Amino acid sequence: LKNSCKGSVCEPGDEGYNNSKWAPNATRPSKIIVTPEETEDVVKAIKYARSQGLPLAVRGGGHSSSTASATDGLLVDMQKMNNIRVDADAKVAYVQAGAKVAQVEAETIKYGTSLLQVGIGGYTIGGGIGYSTGAYGLAVDNLVSATVVLASGEVAQASDSENPDLLWGLRGGGSNFGIVVELGVKLHPQRADAYSISYVYLPSQLPAVVEAINEYRKAQNSHESVFFLIGLGPDKNPYVILNGLSNSSQEEGEGAFNRFLDLKPVNTTAVQVPWAEVSKLTDSLNVVPGGKIFVGAHVDNFDVEQVQKTYDAWQEAVKKAPFSIVMYEFFDYGKVASVPLGDTAFAQRYDVNDYITSAWDDLLKLRSVVSGSSSQAARETLGYANYADPFCTRNDNDEYARKVFGANYARLQEVKKKYDPDVAFDRWFAVSPAA
Repeated sequence: LKNSCKGSVCEPGDEGYNNSKWAPNATRPSKIIVTPEETEDVVKAIKYARSQGLPLAVRGGGHSSSTASATDGLLVDMQKMNNIRVDADAKVAYVQAGAKVAQVEAETIKYGTSLLQVGIGGYTIGGGIGYSTGAYGLAVDNLVSATVVLASGEVAQASDSENPDLLWGLRGGGSNFGIVVELGVKLHPQRADAYSISYVYLPSQLPAVVEAINEYRKAQNSHESVFFLIGLGPDKNPYVILNGLSNSSQEEGEGAFNRFLDLKPVNTTAVQVPWAEVSKLTDSLNVVPGGKIFVGAHVDNFDVEQVQKTYDAWQEAVKKAPFSIVMYEFFDYGKVASVPLGDTAFAQRYDVNDYITSAWDDLLKLRSVVSGSSSQAARETLGYANYADPFCTRNDNDEYARKVFGANYARLQEVKKKYDPDVAFDRWFAVSPAA
């Protein structure tokens, strides 16, 4: 394998061996790490792993906090396959799976276009929520093609005209069918800059901020995103924080977000940011390694009483785990909800998502409080699949895969039977093949 691959093949102790991830708890001591530089390297890695009976996993950006992209066997690390080419006439970007969002945005903005909002591979085939969700939908709704290496070593093309069932499965079914080496994603017109805010409030201001968010949401534009966070500041004191992005001029952005300024935050940041820099706004949270385990929840009730309960529960968690945060994400979900559930494998076409990171002992307790007053249907979901890390590798049976894929699960079983009948790819919400 070492002699035949263009990319590197490393074992523990070799120079270049690196199994680190964003969350150190999510690593495994891989027996072999293959870092491909071309598709044929991926083919050889899969064939070798299967011939030796080694478990397989693939790592894209390394930002999962689960072990879905880690293994004791053979790990395919896509980081060097990060080429990006743009077909400006067709308005499609062809992006290798190891590219980061910041790299993609820096390239596509040259053409006055943008993808969606940290590695592009897992982010896209797991759903893909980001700054452009309100205007253009999920990343999976903009995925038009993929090149995939199957468990057999065959290189398959997936598009509306070639293996359309595989493309359907990749639109939310994640790594269940093979290793994606390249994605074709629609591009959309993009202005050169956007308006970004970050307002910091005292905990006593939480009720006013929550009420202002609920009023704002009644008129939220599709090009606006708002994030409400609970966390410790640099001074180790608790704060509530409102971050916002308006894909617009400063004047329009101020018109949308000034209501939050009227609440008199204790610290304010408001800047017009070049679009190529937008994806870097959260760089401090995305350093590898540097993260902790996180979980998401579907929240359909966001009111003062419930958020105050969340704050109180977070205060207890942060005593043991100072890095703990709770974040609510607010996009205009009209575009997402307009896509029929069966059009893609992705099954979470609902409104507010919540992101929580804390120590393992407190994580699921905090999650239960966050969604405590939401509907039973919301509480029983796993939330956004890319945030469901504590559940995605519980694959002794398909209980959690059934939950995350819902009504689309039976069709996914048929796709799994066709493309991965032996379940070689079993790390992330592993689907059981149809009988």
